[in-house]
Amino acid sequence: MLLEKNLPLKNLTSIKIGGRALYYAEPKDLKELKEVIKLSQVRDIPLFILGNGSNTILGDIKGLVLHTKNLSGLSVQQKNGKLRVEALSGTPLKEIIKLAVKENLKGIYKLLGFPASVGGAVSMNAGAFGVEISDFLKEVYFLSWEGELIKASRKELEFSYRKTPFPKLGIIYKAVLEFERSCEPILSDYNRIRKVRKEKQPINLPTSGSTFKNPEGDYAGRLLEKAGLKGFRLRELAFSEKHANFLVNLGNASFSEARDLINLAKEKVYDAFGVILKEEVKLIESSRSDGWKVLGA
Repeated sequence: MLLEKNLPLKNLTSIKIGGRALYYAEPKDLKELKEVIKLSQVRDIPLFILGNGSNTILGDIKGLVLHTKNLSGLSVQQKNGKLRVEALSGTPLKEIIKLAVKENLKGIYKLLGFPASVGGAVSMNAGAFGVEISDFLKEVYFLSWEGELIKASRKELEFSYRKTPFPKLGIIYKAVLEFERSCEPILSDYNRIRKVRKEKQPINLPTSGSTFKNPEGDYAGRLLEKAGLKGFRLRELAFSEKHANFLVNLGNASFSEARDLINLAKEKVYDAFGVILKEEVKLIESSRSDGWKVLGA
């Protein structure tokens, strides 16, 4: 397995913001995945797991970035009238959406447009239009921080709104999902949602998706817009004119610009409404602990 040094990360996130990684690896199988964990333990450095980078903004990472892109593949089988799908963590979520349209599967098609990997979607419990990926999850195979492959059923794992036990428990290796076929054609609703996303989300610009989680009983986008942040720009970064909860990169935005704009937005919303917004996007840099697993600590 090739271990790269000082690798630029900008093009590995959907918003095209990134510093450099001290070390970088793309394991292609379970054996190499275990090697990466062991390496981070031996060198006593942080390990950060990166999927498609759709909800991640990266600064300089003085640790080891593990990219799951080569851990990709689907297997499909019929079971008790349902479609059972096993997907390795680096598999693009769009592959499952394509399958859903082809096989007329209920629900999961509503996550169309998410530029996420399966592992990333499960680890954040991705959701939209009333469904979450955990609604379809049956089992997760994950590699513990001790290097043991563990199989856990959905009932054994706690999922809630944008919250899961990963990566605290370990690195997701494979997800097993189960889908029912719809009695009605899903294509018209699929096209409706695709149209809504095109009209209301900045899919034509580099973006990290939803910036903040929706506070209970409200919407982050509404609060941001009312606080005057829709279209608000800080140098090369802005909140979208289409949707106030989407950050967009207008050129060559930096990690510091993202951090400053997010903090400014939180202050403005709190001052206006007394609501503390919580980030959905992960801001990762060496001076922060979000998303890291410091092995041996």
